Parts: sequence; C-alpha cells; structure tokens
Amino acid sequence: MKKKYLVLGMCLLVMALVFTGCGNNESENAEGEVETWKIAHSETTDTMYDLYANHFADLVEEKSEGRIQVDVYPVGTLGDTGSQVEMLMNGGIQFGIFASGDVGDMFPAVQALSLNFVFSDDDAVNAKVLSEGGATAALDEMFETQNMITYDWFSLGNMQWGSSKSIRTLDDFDGFKMRIMASPIIAANYEAFGASPVPMAFTETYSGLQLKTIEGTEQPINAMEEMKFYEVIDYITMSNHSQMASFMSMNSDFYNGLSDEDKALIEEIKPEMREFAEETLQELMISKLEMINTNKPELEIIELTDAQRQEFIDASLPVRAEIGEFGGDEAERILELLLADVKQFTK
Repeated sequence: MKKKYLVLGMCLLVMALVFTGCGNNESENAEGEVETWKIAHSETTDTMYDLYANHFADLVEEKSEGRIQVDVYPVGTLGDTGSQVEMLMNGGIQFGIFASGDVGDMFPAVQALSLNFVFSDDDAVNAKVLSEGGATAALDEMFETQNMITYDWFSLGNMQWGSSKSIRTLDDFDGFKMRIMASPIIAANYEAFGASPVPMAFTETYSGLQLKTIEGTEQPINAMEEMKFYEVIDYITMSNHSQMASFMSMNSDFYNGLSDEDKALIEEIKPEMREFAEETLQELMISKLEMINTNKPELEIIELTDAQRQEFIDASLPVRAEIGEFGGDEAERILELLLADVKQFTK
C-alpha cells in the first residue's frame, strides 16, 4: 500500500512540475521560447498590405534570430476592419494595417486626406508626404489618444475611376452612381461632380458593378486587378484624383512594454520597409495594369488631358473649402499641413 501511494505521489509531483513549467513559459516568456506578434490587415493575400505585412514579419524574425515570430492575418481572418481597429486598441493584436478612411469616424480630421486633388501625381512625392510630412505626424498624435502608435505610413497608389461608361468631363458624372466608402467627405467629393455616391462595402463592389446597381468605383490600379473589378467595367480613367493613404499602427501598451532592444529592432528596419513599400507599389502598378490589358484587351484606358483634369480640380475646390464642416478645426489644420507637405516634397 505504501508503494502504491509513493508511486501516486511521484506521478502527481511530475504532473505539477510539467504544468508549472508550461505556465512559466506562457507568462514569463522564458529564455529560448519564441514570442509571437500578430498583424491584421484588410486585404487578401498577395496584395500590397499583405506583402508589406509579410516583409515586416520576415525582417523581424531575421533580425531577432527567430526569437520573435510574426503571424499575419489577412482580411476576414479576424473580422472586418472595424473589428481589427478595436482589437488593436484593446491589445488583441499588436499591429494593424489600415487605410486612413478606416478610422475617419474615430478621427474626423483624417478626412482631409480623402479630399480630391490634394496629393501629388508623383508616387515618390506622396511616399515622402505620408512618411515624413507634418500632416501625418499631427494625425499620429491624435491616434495615440486611442492607444494607437503609428509605425509608419505608406501609399497604395493614386486612385483611378473604373466605370461602365466613359468618364472624361463633369457632364459624364451627371447622376452617375459611384460606389464609395461610407465617408461624408468622399460623398461630398462626388456630389461636387454631379454624381450620385453610393456607400457600399468593398466586398460587395464586384457584384454591384456586375448587377449595375452602381456604375463605377474609385480604386488604385492594383485593387482593380486583385479584386477582378476590371471584369465588370469597360473603362479605367487615369484620374490620379485621390490617394489611398495607409498606415501600420501598434498597440500603445504593447509598444511601451517592449524592451529597448526590440524597440530598436523595429526602428532599425523602418528604412528598409519604406524602400520596400515604394518599390513594391511601382512593381504592382506596372504588373497589375499589364495583367488587366492582357486579360481584357477591349477595356479602354483613358488618359485625361490637362484641360479635362483641371475641370475636375476646379469642381473639387469648394469641398476643400468646407473641410472644417466635416472634420472641424483639426481637419482644417491637417489640410493646411498636407498642402504644405506636398509643396515641400515636390521641390
């Protein structure tokens, strides 16, 4: 009987040590254990967001010599964009990649970035405006009030108009049903053209174009190809009217809790991330347009003349003047900074 209890006692001791060891590994991140960070984004795999997230993951894992693993969660994996923003603020994920419009309800001043014809036609200029400019630096300060620290800004490229009819003049927009994000400022942009903006989920845009409930959409060229929108439109007008300004954000508590070594690690790779973002964008713009031309050669690519484009610019100015009505004094300040940034980096 004593032998039976001795064996039982030894078994219980071993089990206790095993479970205690497991608990210590999870809570204390014992030496040798891999630490896991999570990044969520709102696009499918092999898109700009996904390529950016995975390159960041590769660099972090390489620089930490495998001590840190970064898991990437594309669109839908952890819910919609709103859910991802909430998870980031609450610490459910450490990193999130978003378009500026994704946080417009929370930070109305960010709507200044969604105005038409305020950015440059030059992607290289826009990259500097976003990553080094005063406008985004001011927005970063606002984001921090909601437990979000910006890692960096980058661009998905200039927006173009994809449509079922030719768009060359303001008259072509008369009553035109344009799919937009659910944003008051973007709605105002198209109302100024005489169009009828239709707020619609990104994931419903293809069927909306196919069923003719909408007549067009504004997207960067890469999205036109990746989401196969080119299959259900007949024209792409190279308007360069707006910018898909994007940023990767970090949970503040997570970042502030990092060691100096890990903070230095992610700062060290930032220049390489910026170079990667700019080069990848240019590669995608070229390759995606070539794919569209190959897969649907009958689709017409429209290049606006200077006079045609100026007509749209002039029609946009009243909306620019009313930005304070949409985002308050802060939005006016962001717009002023943004215009100054574009001027500075265009030189």
